[in-house]
Amino acid sequence: MKYIKIILTSFLMAAIFLFSFGCSSEGAEGNEKNQQANITTENNSSPVNATNKIPRLELIVYSSPAKYSYDDFLHDLKFIEDNYSSQVQVLKLCDTPDGRAVYDIVLGDINGDKQVLIFGAMHAREYITTQIVMRQLCESIDAVNGYGGTYRGISDAELLQGITIHFVPLNNPDGVSISQFGLNGINNDSIRSQVASIGGDYEQWKANACGVDLNRNFDAGWQEFGGSPYPAADRYKGTSPGSEPEAAALIKLTQDYHIKRAISYHTVGALIYWYYKQSGAVLDESRKFANEISSVTGYPLDSDYTAVDAAGYKDWAVYKLGIPSITIETGAESGYYDNPVPQRFFNGIWERNKDVVYATAYDLKF
Repeated sequence: MKYIKIILTSFLMAAIFLFSFGCSSEGAEGNEKNQQANITTENNSSPVNATNKIPRLELIVYSSPAKYSYDDFLHDLKFIEDNYSSQVQVLKLCDTPDGRAVYDIVLGDINGDKQVLIFGAMHAREYITTQIVMRQLCESIDAVNGYGGTYRGISDAELLQGITIHFVPLNNPDGVSISQFGLNGINNDSIRSQVASIGGDYEQWKANACGVDLNRNFDAGWQEFGGSPYPAADRYKGTSPGSEPEAAALIKLTQDYHIKRAISYHTVGALIYWYYKQSGAVLDESRKFANEISSVTGYPLDSDYTAVDAAGYKDWAVYKLGIPSITIETGAESGYYDNPVPQRFFNGIWERNKDVVYATAYDLKF
């Protein structure tokens, strides 16, 4: 029996090694430092004045596509970079194992002392959150240019003065492509074979292209978390915290800049997770921040971190760095609890989340 266990253990370790081979090194480039993006994609749009309101018809994200893909995102990102470079900087955070990239769109002074991180699509099948963050980015650019509204009696433009926001709309582009297009969404032959060996319903894929659940790849309860012992569609935590380029990119961004608040978008739910063992002033700030966002979205707060898997970004940021951070679960506003969330629910989601940026700025200032 002892020899059987040894053989099985050796087989398991070999399987993990073979799956990781070709995944671990390909996505490492770009983690040394944030790189000014050079996005090359076809975009035949006419240039607009950088102080004009963003023309909705030019952006795919405003057309309510059934699946807002990585290519759609690049199209919209190029338009924003080409026409609003005086308001935003587009930085490449990292390359991904299957040949895509993770981008950070920075609105405001990159050296400012009040910075916010908002990101979506860490879990592949939750790709509707990319549209939320992209819409927030566009509306925030408009607000800076004087086309916003008010929040708590203060203009959006005034609230955003002195605030820097990092928008990372698509943290897991490889995984999203798998969820949207299955094996046809994979560029690399080796990775396609590896993903095929996992099998299952690809639409429900949550992990990155290497079979690592990115929201289980952070140093907060990582050691204790069990999950899958090998690469899988979800719940495999990787070989170490931050082992994946997409997670490492968020870790580096959070540590390199003066991040004071962080928001991670997920589906499917209608609530806000905000607590993970913090105490003292961090607890007080976290509660104040969470209450502000709860007030503007109508989502109730949930403080039971034991009810969900550990090793997530929010837990790491608040517990290790003392940054008030929340996870906003969206998509179940109408009682629908399946992933991926259908596009027909987006307008209801947007109505709840359209003022989250300004509520966050208000929380930092008052």
